[in-house]
Amino acid sequence: MEGTVLRIEQGSLHDGAGLRTVVYLKGCPLRCAWCSIPESQSKQIEKGFDQTMTAEEVMDEIEKDAVFYFHSDGGVTISGGEALVQADFAKEILQKSKYIGINTVLETSFCGAYNEIQKVAPYVDTLFVDVKMFTSKLHKQWTSLDNQQILKNIRRFLIEYPNCEVRIRVPVVPGINMNLTELLTIACFVADLDRFVPLELLPYHRYGMHGYQALGLEYPLADTPASSPKEMFALADQLARTVPHLPVTALTKTFIIESKLYLMDK
Repeated sequence: MEGTVLRIEQGSLHDGAGLRTVVYLKGCPLRCAWCSIPESQSKQIEKGFDQTMTAEEVMDEIEKDAVFYFHSDGGVTISGGEALVQADFAKEILQKSKYIGINTVLETSFCGAYNEIQKVAPYVDTLFVDVKMFTSKLHKQWTSLDNQQILKNIRRFLIEYPNCEVRIRVPVVPGINMNLTELLTIACFVADLDRFVPLELLPYHRYGMHGYQALGLEYPLADTPASSPKEMFALADQLARTVPHLPVTALTKTFIIESKLYLMDK
C-alpha cells in the first residue's frame, strides 16, 4: 500500500516516550490558524514537501533505529497533518510496527469518521488527541470546522478501547484560547470523561511561519507572540487547583515545566 508522506523524523524526544521515529503523513481536514506544519494540510503531492512511499519503505526507515527504541522505551509515532486522512496507510504502518514489537503512538485531532479511528485503534499503544477548543463556534472560527464529532469520538473511544493510554493535549494560543474560561471548560470536559485522562498544555510557537512563506501564503497569526513557559505554568497551576483530581502538565518543546495534581473534595 502507498501513502503520501511529508517527512520522516528520526531521533525525536518530544512525541511520546523515549527515542522515536515520527512519520508525518499528508492531509488534514482542519485549517488551524496557528498550524505549525501548513505544508501537511493538502493530501496532494507538492514539489519539495512530500513523497509517495509504500508501507514497507516507511518500515525500512522505522527499523533503522530499532535498537534505540529498545534501550530508551521509544518507538514510532504517526503524526500529520491528520493521520486519519490516510487511515488505511497509517493502520498498515502501525500494524507492522506492533507485529515486530515496536511501541506505537498516534497524534490526532480525532477529526474524522469513527470508522476511520476503528481501523487504527487496535494497533495504538498511546493516543495523543488535540482538543483545540471546547466552544464549537470558536472551534469553527479558528479551525474551519466545528468540534462536535471530535468530542463524540473521544467519548466513544475511551469506552471501546480501555487498554489504550490516552492524553488530551491543548495548543494554547494567545488571543484565541489562552484564557481561563475556555481552558477551564476543556479541563472540566476531560475530568468528566469515563476514565482517567491527563491534560497537557502545549505552548503556541511561530515555527509554522516559515512553512507559510515557502507556500507563498500569509501567516494568519504574524502578530501573535509565542506562549512563554511562565504563562504556561501559571495556567496549568490554575487549572489543576480549580478542577479536582485532574493532572495538568505544561509542556515546552524541550522539557516538561511541571505537572500538577491537586486532590480535593468536590
